Amino acid sequence: MKCDFCGIDIPVEECMFARKKVIEGKEHFFCCDRCLEKAEQK
Repeated sequence: MKCDFCGIDIPVEECMFARKKVIEGKEHFFCCDRCLEKAEQK
């Protein structure tokens, strides 16, 4: 899956830092907590 913030493409099952979060009714995928936090600040 592609990180919605930085665009890096990683296999979900291999990444222990990957995060999924529903924002405004849509599920978003992030490669790490930092990208998740930055996306929430936008």
